[in-house]
Amino acid sequence: MSDQNQPDTIVVTGGANGIGAGIVERLLQQGKHVIVLDRVAPTASSDLLTWIEVDLASPESTRKAAREALAAAGVVYGLVHCAAYMPFIPFAEISDDAWALTMNVNVGSAFILAQEFAPSMQAAKRGRLVFVTSSSYTSPPPGLTHYVSSKGALTGLMRTLSHELGGAHITVNAVAPGLTATDRAKELVPQELFDVVASNQAIPRTGQVADHVGIVDFLLGPDSGFITGQTILVDGGESHL
Repeated sequence: MSDQNQPDTIVVTGGANGIGAGIVERLLQQGKHVIVLDRVAPTASSDLLTWIEVDLASPESTRKAAREALAAAGVVYGLVHCAAYMPFIPFAEISDDAWALTMNVNVGSAFILAQEFAPSMQAAKRGRLVFVTSSSYTSPPPGLTHYVSSKGALTGLMRTLSHELGGAHITVNAVAPGLTATDRAKELVPQELFDVVASNQAIPRTGQVADHVGIVDFLLGPDSGFITGQTILVDGGESHL
C-alpha cells in the first residue's frame, strides 16, 4: 500500500491540452500528484504537477519517460492515456508513416506505459488504468480509418489487461468520448459536422471537455473498484452498446 501521507500519483498522457488538460485540472484540485507526459508543457501550474517531455510516437522515448515517472513517484497509482493523433486522411492516402504514427501514439504508447507501471501496481495490489478511446469505434466516420483502427486496438488492450491485472485489484477501463469541442477539434472539424453530430444525439448539444472529466475521475476513484474491462460511452446518446 502507498504511504497514506503522500498523495496518489496519476500519470496523464496528452495532459497539456483538451480533455487531458481538464482531467489534470480536476486531479490537482483533489490534491493528487499528477505527472503529465506530453510534447509540450501543460497549461496548469502547481507544486503537485510534474511535466515529462516525451514523444509518444517513439517507443524508446515513451519507455524512458515511464521510467522517469516511476523514479519521480516510486509507485504510480493511476494512468490516464488521453493522448491521440487524429488527422483526417482518406483511406487511399494513408501512408505507412501515418499509419505507424497513429498506432504508436494511440495504442503503442499505452501498451508500453501499462507494461512499465503494472509491476509496482501489482506489488501494491491497487491501481487504475483508464484509456480514452472514442465513440467513433461504434460510429466510424470517413477519413479516420487509421484513427478508428487504433481505438479499436486500444479497446482490445483494455479488455485483455483487465483480466491480466484484475487479480491484483487493478481495474482497467475505457472512456469513449463523442465529438468534443476541444481547441484541436475545432481546428480540424467544420462546424457543419459538429451540428450534424449534435442533431443525431439524444442530448442535442456539442460535447465539452467538462463532460468527460467526471467519469474519468470516477474510474480513478474508490467507488469504481468492482468495474473493469468496460467502455463507457460519453457521447450524448449518439451511440448505443
